[in-house]
Parts: sequence; structure tokens; C-alpha cells
Amino acid sequence: MVRNFRTDWVDGEIGRFEFITPHIVHEGAVRENTALDVFPRRTCWEGDKTHGFKEVAFIDGATEESYRKTSRLINRMRYQQEDGTPARTIREQAEGEGAKLLDAIERKAAQILTTHEFSPTGTFEGHPETSHGQQAVTVPEARVADAIAVCQAHRKVACDLRENPILDEAPEATVNISIDEVGVKRQKVQRTGHEEADPEGRSVSSSQKRKYVHNTVIHIEKNEKRDLSTGHGLHHGLSLLIAFLLQRDLVQYRFQFFTEGSTVLPEAIRRCFSWYKNLGILLEWYHLEENCQWQLSLAMKGRMRRNEARNELLPLLWDGLVDHAIAFVKRIDASQLKNPDALTQLIGYVERNRAHIPCYAVSKELGLRNSSQIGEKMNDRVVAARPKHHGMSGSVSGSIALASLTALTRNHEYAMWFEEGNIEFKLAAYV
Repeated sequence: MVRNFRTDWVDGEIGRFEFITPHIVHEGAVRENTALDVFPRRTCWEGDKTHGFKEVAFIDGATEESYRKTSRLINRMRYQQEDGTPARTIREQAEGEGAKLLDAIERKAAQILTTHEFSPTGTFEGHPETSHGQQAVTVPEARVADAIAVCQAHRKVACDLRENPILDEAPEATVNISIDEVGVKRQKVQRTGHEEADPEGRSVSSSQKRKYVHNTVIHIEKNEKRDLSTGHGLHHGLSLLIAFLLQRDLVQYRFQFFTEGSTVLPEAIRRCFSWYKNLGILLEWYHLEENCQWQLSLAMKGRMRRNEARNELLPLLWDGLVDHAIAFVKRIDASQLKNPDALTQLIGYVERNRAHIPCYAVSKELGLRNSSQIGEKMNDRVVAARPKHHGMSGSVSGSIALASLTALTRNHEYAMWFEEGNIEFKLAAYV
């Protein structure tokens, strides 16, 4: 038995410990090496980690604060200020754990997809005539009629709210899905400290050449239970979403997607879910209201005129009366405008999203969702809270890894992952 040259170490919640591993030599040949045959294979400077350490370092630490603060917290708890775990090590450990988690998710998703006649990337490969998605279950007509009557009783303009063709889905037969892409400043590989020039010889400021890391965050809700999923890019996130819906047998319900009004997301949803008929795409009221106010501010002369136009336009959109809203914008006197192009953009925005604008008033009266505020909040907690709110930037691998670990925490699956290296793809009742 011969002592190995390299010393191994373990990071635990009560301290960082080094230990010696031997190898057995018989007749000049190594018969067994405990560092390789008994313990998991590690890189040169990688140690093992206890489950308790992972919870403190990753779940309570790196996903909430910077690596430097996490390092100070851990070493102060363990009374190891001099020989403790450095911040760089925690960063490498967190990114490594997140990369392993994402790899496990992708492998499980690929297995689920191929089992259900999909490619590993989420493309349906079954027969084109295969029927997926039952007919939408809607709120009973009597309830809808009562809600319309209540809403129309408070309207100054005599408009028929039945003009809006978007159906009112039954919440008990609907899966609500919010998708958003969150951009985080990308970390520079090297800081030169000098200005760069564009092809025409003009200097380019750091703000102009700033690049971002985009994480797709998907929030799924069904009967007060929810799940968070993250992916690198929209198509990757949608393929993981399809795998989750198949695994949880949610393809028997209606998929109600909530978007912010861009053309890219609805097109991607229709393309990836072309195999599924029972789905709807709704424009969130918050984004519709915000964009209308912004374009009116750019277009109108003076705050008073802008507010008057806003107070006329938003109730029409709230009632889902798209034609009336567009007609009102076109009637605005040119003498009140400072930028007519802004109104043209507003009309184009509303027209592009015509099919996604429901009667928000009736939906609210029926208790249906008009926005994905909880999805926005989860986006903030999963991706934006740590880097954006603290002025930090991140690498591609680091940002995705931390987002995966944060989603693991919100889904209450970190204990199983740390102990068994497995995830369940389940809906969890969290806040």
C-alpha cells in the first residue's frame, strides 16, 4: 500500500478537510487506487462536497449573493478565515454543479421526447395527422353572458363586448404558461481599458458594444401548483417545456401562453407546438398598457393631451375592442402630434397582436388571468435579482448554471438532486 502523491479534500458545512488516499501495488503493478476506484473522479483542484455544504454554498449562498460574500459567509460559519474555501472555488463549484444539473435535465428531457415520437430537440416526428389536444373547455355560456352584462353596465360607450372572438377558457382545464427572456450583461473575457473603433473608424463606447447573456425562463401553473424551467435560448427552453408537459400528462388540457407583444415569441410557440391544437396566446395587459402609454408619450404634444388620449384608448383595449381602438388612434388630430411615426408604430403593434388581445374586462369578471405577474416575479428571482440588482455581469455558462440552480430551489427538488442526482419534473406548491 503506497500513499498517493496528491492530497484529496472535502468541503463540508462544518469545515474543509484534507485526507490521504493510498493505492495498492502488487508485483510492480497498481492493483487498486482508492482515489480513482472508490471516490468519484475529480479534476486536479476539485474536491468533494457534502450535501450540507451544497445547500449552504449554492442554495443559500451563490444563487442569492456574490461568490465573494458567499465565501465570507461560509468561512465565518466554519471559523476558517485563513484556510477556508475561496470565492473562486465556490464559483467553479457552483458553475460545475449547475452544468451537471442542466446536463441531467437535458438527458431526461431527450429521453421523454423520444419516447413520445419527438426528436431530442423537441420536433414532432410522428404522423402529421396524429391528433393532439382536445377541444377547448370554456366557461359556461350563462356565466359569460352574466359577466358581459355586468361589464357593459359600467360602459359609457354602447359597444358589444361579444365582438371579441377570443374564448374564455375554463381554468380547471387550462395550463397557464408564461415565457420571458431575461438578459444579463455578459462578462468580458479580457478588459483592455481602451476604446475600440467601428469599421468606419468611429470610437465605440462600452455601452454600445455591450453584449448580453439571454436566459429563457418558463413559468408553468396548473391548479395552484407551479414549476420553473430555464433554458439557454428560446428553442431550448421550449423543448424542455414540451418534455415537462408530456412527462406530467398535461397534454389533455388547454395551453394558455402569456406574451409581452413581440412577434418572435408567438411565432416560436406556434412552430414548436404545431402538433398541438388546443392552445391560446394572450398579450399581457401590463405590457399592452405600458407600450400604449410609451408610444402616446412619444407622439403627443404635452402631458394633458397625452393623458386625454390614454384615457380614451385604454378602456377600448381593456374591453377587447381592437377596431374601435385603432379607429380612435387614427382620428387624433395631426395638430396635437409631435411625432406621427409613433402613432403609426402603435397602430402596427395593436394590429399585430389583434389575435392575442381578449376582452380583459370579462376575463377579470370571470376570475381568469390577464397577466403573468407571478411569472415576471419568478423571472426576477431566478435570473435578474442577483446580477441586475447588484450591477454584476456573468458568463454564458455561469449565468445558465446559476439560473438552473435557482429554479431547482424554487421547485423544491434540490434535496433529491444532491442526494440522488435525479429530478422529478413535477409541479410544486411553492410561493
